[in-house]
Amino acid sequence: MVKAMLDTTEIIIFAGVGLVFALGLLAFCKWSGAAVQRIAAYALIALCFLYVGFGFRAEEPGPWVGFEMTGVAVFGTLAGMSIIGSPWWVVAGLALHPLYAIYFHYIGAASQFAPAPFVVANAAFDVAMALFVAYAALRGGRKGATRAEETSEAPQRKLAARSQHRSQRRDAGGPA
Repeated sequence: MVKAMLDTTEIIIFAGVGLVFALGLLAFCKWSGAAVQRIAAYALIALCFLYVGFGFRAEEPGPWVGFEMTGVAVFGTLAGMSIIGSPWWVVAGLALHPLYAIYFHYIGAASQFAPAPFVVANAAFDVAMALFVAYAALRGGRKGATRAEETSEAPQRKLAARSQHRSQRRDAGGPA
């Protein structure tokens, strides 16, 4: 079964949809104060699992699901490395994922089950997120992570102060 390729207008429309989703994710990061690299890593993993779901639509799903799970392993590893380390790992994953998606899922054999509009929107999303995470990394975009670390330290200081207060009351003979 050979699918027809999208025309230029459709490619522009679905790439625009991918960009809108990327902007939505960036707005979520700004609103929540979450680190962009972490949310982008989770998004990359989720996108890979969507292709696994599409693999079940193939005529012979077994090999395709295995193939797609290999993609999850490769891109999931890059995403995971960025969660515990450098944001450049997720930039690499997001930069390579559109090539993988277009080559295998739009042009290649996996086009039999992967919806072309999704592949184009995914590629645009990946490129936009890779550029933004790279921009944030070059700019020193750990601000979201630092904000989160500062807020997590505040309860620890309160707990320490409360414990110290209790021990002082105990030493003074009052109730603990």
